[in-house]
Amino acid sequence: MPLYDDPENEPGFARLAERHRWFPAVLEAEYGERETPEGEAVPPALDWMSDLSVEARYSFDEVECSLAYEEPEAGYACTIWDASGEDDRPWAVYVVDDFGPRLLPEYSVLDNETDDAALDAALQRAAEQLPDRLLAGEFTRTGEPVAVPEWLLTDLPEGGDDDYLLEPIV
Repeated sequence: MPLYDDPENEPGFARLAERHRWFPAVLEAEYGERETPEGEAVPPALDWMSDLSVEARYSFDEVECSLAYEEPEAGYACTIWDASGEDDRPWAVYVVDDFGPRLLPEYSVLDNETDDAALDAALQRAAEQLPDRLLAGEFTRTGEPVAVPEWLLTDLPEGGDDDYLLEPIV
């Protein structure tokens, strides 16, 4: 039951992060950086931002995969994604698999006013507990995989749709 935490040196990490690359694309779609086809929206089963407060939803700067896990015998794989804002607030941790995303509130800090001690405690809990919980199969589930629209899987051009931000204002 491999657990990967090194995106630079573990091909399994990159392979599983690629499998769930739609997760950061949801943020891009929500923020208008990714065009959605006429009449389409992020499918509710993939829209990890929909259950967040408006304040948290529009405070994220970055989304990154931090862990990847697979259980080949069971045919199961998941990744852990962190969405963070300025000064790491808010900080949301999700387990993502072929069946959709699940917020892990015990490792998340969704209040922008949270003090450093509370954020550090949440990060410490995640570092100490998540690997063991993954290896124990606590997040493993089965069912019908969620269909991911092609437009959430397509790479954006280099720099995304916000290249205009780099152009000088005249």
